[in-house]
Amino acid sequence: ARIVMCERVLCALLLLTAAALSVHAQTPVEDVITKYEDVKGARCFVADGPRMVFARSLLKRTQVAPIAPDVDKLAVLKMEDAPQHSRSMFDSDLDDALKKYDHYGKHDSKNGTVDIYILHGSGDSVKELVIFNPSIWSLNSLYGNFTVHQLLELDSEK
Repeated sequence: ARIVMCERVLCALLLLTAAALSVHAQTPVEDVITKYEDVKGARCFVADGPRMVFARSLLKRTQVAPIAPDVDKLAVLKMEDAPQHSRSMFDSDLDDALKKYDHYGKHDSKNGTVDIYILHGSGDSVKELVIFNPSIWSLNSLYGNFTVHQLLELDSEK
């Protein structure tokens, strides 16, 4: 009886651990950021949890200000100063990851033209907004819960 009870407790712990890990599964772009964040010359900033209070105040000064309250995690990876071979591998890995996203368009910014991608959640929800500026090797991931309608409003506010 004691062994059966221990097995049940162990099984329950394993199920809870598996459930917790599946909740925090990374998106394809987050996987790329994680892979390259420690590369020599790369600069990375990730904010979630309590750090998002600071990050949201920064986002409120940008074109994405209207969705800032809905962003749960912000990750920025700059590969501009990374060695050429690292940038080439990064570019290939990013291209592979972005195949799982919808290309939302290109927009001009003060630092050049940026490509915008979205990863859909359920229904009209957007799970992740990705902004990539190839001219300065800057990748931005905004993970949260916002709608395509909110993104269309951002586009009209240009």
